[in-house]
Amino acid sequence: MDEIQEYSLKNENGISITIISFGGIIKEINTPNRNGKIENIVLNYRSNNEYIIDKFYIGALIGRYANRIRGGKFKLGRNIIQVEQNEKNNHLHGGNRGFHKKHWKLVEYDIKQKFLILSIDSFDKEFGFPGNLNCKVKYSLNNENEFKIEFFANSDMDTIFNPTSHSYFNLNPTNNSILKHKLKINSNKYIAIDNDFLPVEINENIDETPFDFIISKLIGKEINNDNQQLNICGGFDHCFILNKVGSYASELFDEISGRKLIISTDQPGIQFYSGNHLSGTFNKFQGLCLETQHFPDSPNNENFPSTILKANEGYYSYTKYKFTTI
Repeated sequence: MDEIQEYSLKNENGISITIISFGGIIKEINTPNRNGKIENIVLNYRSNNEYIIDKFYIGALIGRYANRIRGGKFKLGRNIIQVEQNEKNNHLHGGNRGFHKKHWKLVEYDIKQKFLILSIDSFDKEFGFPGNLNCKVKYSLNNENEFKIEFFANSDMDTIFNPTSHSYFNLNPTNNSILKHKLKINSNKYIAIDNDFLPVEINENIDETPFDFIISKLIGKEINNDNQQLNICGGFDHCFILNKVGSYASELFDEISGRKLIISTDQPGIQFYSGNHLSGTFNKFQGLCLETQHFPDSPNNENFPSTILKANEGYYSYTKYKFTTI
């Protein structure tokens, strides 16, 4: 077994980020609160070896395909492709041994701890996906308190590709709940789901529903409403269709700590997951995910933006997290 390596990024304002080679996992994001107290604002395990058996994708890179594919099956060109069915009959987050369970190789580590580049190879037919694919991820932190995650990839065959990062944020880690966090999402529509968490409607309007986060509100305000979509998930676990105005996606704020997180991205959607199924080491609602990505089951929905990566054409995406206090 490869030894798990740790890498640190730091800036001049006291922010530091710890990343490990297994799963490309973000283990720590240490930021000051409004009084200058520095705390880790993402859920993590104390021991790196605990990530090997983790089932919640804590802090991990996700690929080849984030979210779900119905029946693990899709059409690509003239071919019907069958990939691993690891959530009942469906495919989820790249399979049981996807990017989150692999050792990423070091490409470059800045001597001043400003950026880190990791790489992974995924071979043709691995978990059913076509094409020999190489993926690189670049993590960088600047003195404007911006943390950026960039994905680069290429494949020697046409394939599909939809990576993301799966950190669970809690801006007030002394409180084991995110229900008093305020959330804002730059979206007027979300994708409703069926009992298998797969899309049934793309144009579900947020108006007069618990999914209206166009103006910042407490996450816990309506999470227990008797709403069919909330009942399916036991909370929020839905993809929001981002409004096409610049790259601004979402804001997360905690009144007690004064911490604010601002997210921007070039991706069309953001999956808001309120930590409904956390258990064991973690409590339900202890952390939340804001996963920038394409829409669930896009390969089987012609109306969704395409996730096809053409042979020998480069892939690029980014997500930027800006840390501040109020």
